[in-house]
Order: sequence, then structure tokens, then C-alpha cells
Amino acid sequence: MKIADIEFPTPLLNALRDGKLVIFAGAGVSRGEPACLPDFKSLANTIAKGTGKSLEDAEPDDFLGKLQDDEVKVHARAAEELSGEYLKATELHWNLLRLYPDVGTVRVVTTNFDLLFEQAAGILKVKPEVFRAPALPLGDQFNGIVHVHGAVSHPDDMVITDKDFGRAYINEGWAQRFLVKLFSNFTILFIGYRHKDRIMNYLTRALQPRETNPRFALTPENETAPDRWHTLGIQPINYPQPNEDDPHSELNKGIRELAKFFQRSIRDWHRKITEIARKPPPRDTDKETVDLIEYALGDETQTRFFTKAASDPKWIDWLDERDQLEALFGDRALNEQDKLLSWWLAEQFRHNHADKLFLLIGKHNTRLHPHFWHNLGYRIGTDKETSWNQRILPRWISLLLATIQKPVGTNNRRPVDTSRILQWLGERCIEHGMLDSLLQIFDAMIESNLQLKQGFFWPNGDENNESPPVNAELSLICKPFPLNELWQKGLKPKLPQVAERLLDRVIKHLEDREITLRAWQEENRKWDSEIHSCWTIKPPKNTRSPRAANVLIEVVRDCLEWLVSNQVETATLWCDRYVCSDVPLLRLLAVHGVSKREDLTADDKIDWLLTHTELHESPIHPEVFQVLQQVYPKASPERREDLIKAVRAYCWPNKENPDGETTARQHFEWFHWLHESDPNCSRAKQALDAVLAKYPEFKPSEPPDLTHRSRSGQSPSSPEELLAKPAADWLDDLLLLWDRSDYSELKENVAKATRQNFDWSLDLAEALDKAKEWNADLWSTLIYAWSTMALGEDRHRK
Repeated sequence: MKIADIEFPTPLLNALRDGKLVIFAGAGVSRGEPACLPDFKSLANTIAKGTGKSLEDAEPDDFLGKLQDDEVKVHARAAEELSGEYLKATELHWNLLRLYPDVGTVRVVTTNFDLLFEQAAGILKVKPEVFRAPALPLGDQFNGIVHVHGAVSHPDDMVITDKDFGRAYINEGWAQRFLVKLFSNFTILFIGYRHKDRIMNYLTRALQPRETNPRFALTPENETAPDRWHTLGIQPINYPQPNEDDPHSELNKGIRELAKFFQRSIRDWHRKITEIARKPPPRDTDKETVDLIEYALGDETQTRFFTKAASDPKWIDWLDERDQLEALFGDRALNEQDKLLSWWLAEQFRHNHADKLFLLIGKHNTRLHPHFWHNLGYRIGTDKETSWNQRILPRWISLLLATIQKPVGTNNRRPVDTSRILQWLGERCIEHGMLDSLLQIFDAMIESNLQLKQGFFWPNGDENNESPPVNAELSLICKPFPLNELWQKGLKPKLPQVAERLLDRVIKHLEDREITLRAWQEENRKWDSEIHSCWTIKPPKNTRSPRAANVLIEVVRDCLEWLVSNQVETATLWCDRYVCSDVPLLRLLAVHGVSKREDLTADDKIDWLLTHTELHESPIHPEVFQVLQQVYPKASPERREDLIKAVRAYCWPNKENPDGETTARQHFEWFHWLHESDPNCSRAKQALDAVLAKYPEFKPSEPPDLTHRSRSGQSPSSPEELLAKPAADWLDDLLLLWDRSDYSELKENVAKATRQNFDWSLDLAEALDKAKEWNADLWSTLIYAWSTMALGEDRHRK
């Protein structure tokens, strides 16, 4: 930025604004009126007066070192020459201190021995802390004035001879340590030095250029050695040719105007930035305005002034050409200015100038920073006042779905999660009758995220395996409530238009989910944690908010029921196809679809079930049982006999090695409930009596709960009830957890009681405590494994 004919680099201005600039002042700062102090060479000759020796071509520190060897009191003479009541600070001293807004931010380092900065501070009525060699502060954290080579107030500590320099930079190294940290942590502006100064050589010896921040030096235009500055790792900043009568006038003017620039009040900045922002962007020829806006966009407050006033879409390209919007299309953490620009783009241009934003995003490879994505989604999704046309809103939705992001915080508010934004976008589609876009949103909401976590080495497991087990979890991008809202309000009322398409989309999700899980878990088409932790087909009464899987079950059920009622051929093909699916939920729904078909007789339904299903298959058993309860009383004697034969044919766990009592128990349950469904059926009664003749102690369990997947028995209500009996007797009660959706209190009780029953349980108890943060499926799995291991069984490996 050009100020008073001096081109101050942006990094220097930013460092000054951010409190990261150190003024490094040399002898030239004290040479002007009224101080008129000598430079180092002149000082050396003054000290040598009366000794018969002169500096000539020698270096001042070497020369003064030899004088000291000749017992000349070099330090005392130097202090006397550079002090006295007649000495007055220059305008440059004052203006350099004025660069800092308050005393607590002053950072001035000087190689001068005089105390003119302290004098100027007194005139300005500020009192910064002062340090002098060798007692220097930490170079990476200090404020105040630092005399790195000492001060006239303590002459013996002044670094003036070659021996002094050797001690400061090599032997004792306190100057070097200070400078290394200083240059590594701050931006430096050298003032009052020439590139040939011996001190500059000492300073640069202390530096590793790759480990330092930018360094700049103010130099007159007539100094013709820029290469020398660059060799020292310093960027020269030229000020206009000095006036012969006042060689420091242009430098004083530049620093004075720079100080004024930084002393602008918030009101002044607001007025200036607002005035510029309300107009179209400035041309490149108006360099002063261009520089001012670019500088302002590096500050949060000034960026806020800009975004509140700028509304011309031409600003979009103007800012992008200057890389001011680059961060909105990357991955790095955004600063507050980036976040303000992100919100400004979404707020100002999402509707009337959407095409400008589309082109901007396309230019950056159709990629959005998560924060920018959420700002766009939030403003578009919550915009209930805009009459979105049939062109703009679908484009926004397709773009946001193509660049979908995970949750982040927005504008210092609570994080707005992705599922909520998708819900709002869906609501706008419902308002404007955009069914195709609504389907796209719903499709995105049922996509799954794969998460991998380290599993546990269970007791009796293979603990010698060096690789820990890996648990794979799939969770929907969307939370249950937003998903259910769009289903209930937008899609369910439109089933005639969307049933078949929606059914295809959800099925694809379920099949993809099965393929992914199969890659990470032991293949088992009879087990699906999503079913065993949810409702079956019908939700229970007075249920709390559904889980995402519940919503998907309801979607498929309602779409299928609509097809059964309106497109029976399509429904027939669907049921016949998916009853053989590897996805247990789809098999379950196929059975449900057949149960709703009015074109089939009771015999037809029994034939279909016996042909296509395994009656005792765990995932679909409740639905099969429900269908047979309905149709058995209406079935012919022949079909009843076929069903009873199919029940008798079942053996647990298999025909080769059956468990007689467990198998009989399964037969008993079937025959009992078939008899209950039709008490007049002699076939069911005879089959039931045959089992009871061998096992008279069998008692029927409660009717299966066909809305929750549960087993017989009652859940214990307290830790005391669990502790009252051996761990082996807990199994039936613990298995209730397998299928329940509301067991938070019981989880606590089981964990508490188990700690007191198993000697080996401490680590697993801690694991269960951690698992409270996980979903119900994992809880069920852990507790099931725990209980089976307590009985000495090996089923936990499954």
C-alpha cells in the first residue's frame, strides 16, 4: 500500500496491525535534528581524540578494541558523547512509537546506546518497559524498548569493541539467542541502517533465513545496492530521494503518515470502507483504493464493514481475481474474515445472482469448503420468503448434494448439522412442489457413512493375534427426525407419484449397506442388527422418536402396500424377488407384502411361505408367524397339514446334531399359537398334545410382541434383582436387551451388577461404560457377548 510516496508491503502492514511487527532502529534514527548524534564510525573517531590514532580503513569495533588495549576508557567516552541534557529526541523517535496503539504493544529493538526512545515516550506520556544488554528478555515474547547492545546508563555493559561483540554473539551469545527467537517470531522493519554497516553483518550471522519471518529495511532511493540487502535476507523499502537540507524529511513524513493510517478510529474506517463498498469495485488504476480494500479484508472488523455494505455482484469476480475467496474452496481452517465473506456470498447472491455463484464455484472445480457449504445450505434452506423459481432452487440442491459436507460450526452459533440443512432444503421443495428435487434430497439423506473402530479381545478369544479386531459401523448421514419429517410431510402424501421410485432408492441403499457390512463382518444372512434393534413392520404405540432404520422400514412398507393395492403385478414381482434377498429386512418386507395381497387365498399364502421362506428364520420369524396366525383359520385341511409337517421338520441347531429339548420347545410354541388361532383345529391340538406328552413341564410364553423384537421373560428393574441370582441365570433377561429400543436404565443396572459377579469383568465394564456413547446395536452386542461368555459358551465369536 502506498502511503506518503512509500510503497509499504502488505505483510508489513498486516504484521503491524496484528501486533507482530518489531521496529529495529539503528544509528540513523538518532542522526537527524535535534539529536544529531554521530554514526558508529564518527563515534569511534570522537573517542580516539587525543590518542594520536584515527579510524582510517579499520572497522570501528576492531579500532575501539585496540584503543581499549591501550587503556583508553572507550565505554566511558562513548557514554559521555551520547548523553547529556542537551540531547533531544527526533520526530522519527516519536512517530515510530506512535505506530503502536498503546504502550502495551510497543516493540522497539535498537542497537543505539542513547535513551532518546525513552525520552520520546515520556513526551508522549507513555511508559513502555525498557531492557538493556546483557539482561535481555525472551525474544519470542516481549513488549517494550530493548537496547540489544546496552545503554549509556550502564557504560560497562555497552557492546562497542570487537571483544564486546564476540562476547555478545559468540562466547556468551546472549544477543544471538535473543535475535534468533526475535526473527523467528516477528516481522522486522530495520530503520537507520545501511547495507554496509558492520552491525548488519553481526545481525545476519545470528539468523537462519528459512526459520525467520519477513524482514524489511527502509532505505533512500539513491542507495544503489538492492542485491546486498537481498543477500542479507532483507527486502528494501525505498523512500523518496532525501532533501539535502533535511535528509530525514521524507522518511519522517512516511513514518508519520503510516502512524496516522494506523491511528484511524473505528468510525473513520467504517465510513471509508462503507463508502467504497457501496460502489462498484475500483479499477486497477485506482491503486490507493485497491490497496485499501485489500488491506481491510485482512481485518475482521473492517471485513464486516465491507460485507454489510457491498451488494454489487461485480465484487465477486473482483475479490476472486485477488485470491480473497480462495479459502472458501479448500480444506484449511478459515479465519474470521473468510467466514464473513462466506456468509456474505450466501446472503447477498444466493437468489438474484445465483448464476454468478454457480460460475464462481465451477471455476474452483465445483468444490466447497465445509463452512461455505453449510452457509449456503442454511441460507437457502431457511429462506421462506423468497419465491424460488423452478430453475434456481433445483440447481442449488443438485450442487449442494454433489458437494455434501459433514457438520461444522457456523458464525459462532451452535453447529448446524448436515441432516438439518437437508431437511430445510426438502421443506423448500415441498413448499414449491419440487418433487424430483425432494427425492434427490431424501436419497442423499439415506446414504451411509462407514466408520471403523478398534474392537475388543474377548476372553477365550485369539489374544495372540497381533492385529486388533476391527469393528465396522454404518450410520446414515441424516438423523432420524429430519428424515422422518420429509417422509411424513413431503413424500408419504405423494405415494401415487413416488412409490415405485422411492422403493427402488431405499432398496438400493439397503443392498449397498449389506455389501459393505459383509466386507467387514462375518457373513450371516440370518442376522441384521438394524432389524434386531428396531421395530418390525408396525411401530409400537406411544413410541418415542423413531430411529433412522425405523423410517426406512416404514417407507418400504408403505410404498409396498401402495403397490399391492394399485399395481399388484409390480408388487408380486417385488415380493418374489426380495424374499430371497441377502438383506433380512427385505425378506421380512416381502413376507409383509404377501400378507397384504387380497388376490391371494389363505392356501396361496401358506404355499408361498412354505416355498419361499424358512419358517424358523430369526429375522423374518415374527412376520411369518403373524401371517400364519391370520390365514391358518381360513386354510384348507391340506394346507394346515402341510404347515404342521413343516414345523415338525425343524431341528435345532441342525438335523445332523439336534438338541431334542430345544427343538421340542420350538415345536411347542408353534403348535400352541396355531391352536390358539383356531381352537377348533384338531390337527394343531394333536400336534401340541404330542409335545406335551414328552415335556409336560412346558408352559407357553407370552404372545410374541410383533412390534418389538423380544423374547420371553421380564426385564430386571434393578441391580439388586440381577445380583440376587448367579450370572448364568441372567442370560434370558440379558437377551431381552437384544431387541429393545428403550433400555437405558437397564444398561446401567447390568453394567453395575456384572462388575460384582465376574472377576475378569473390570476392563469390559469400562468398555461398556464407554459404549454408552455408542448406539443401541453395539450395546446389545457387547452385553450379549458378555452374558454368553459367563456361561462358558463360544457364541460370542459370532
